Amino acid sequence: MNANANETNGNDEAATLWWLTATSRGGSRRIERLGWKRLSAIYRDARPGSEVRKAIQREARRCGYTPSTILGLNAE
Repeated sequence: MNANANETNGNDEAATLWWLTATSRGGSRRIERLGWKRLSAIYRDARPGSEVRKAIQREARRCGYTPSTILGLNAE
């Protein structure tokens, strides 16, 4: 049996978080390269309080924005 290192046993949230935080050959994380429009869509699809939402909020703050401003969200 060939085990897949990226297998998440059906946990889509873990797969999405892994996908967002994966680094490229150049050393930059995917969350740093995606546009805010795409990150907003991922954010809205994730559950409230999930690790995916927290990662996107951290990235917005790291860039100097409030998550509600950059993601076009109501105050959270």
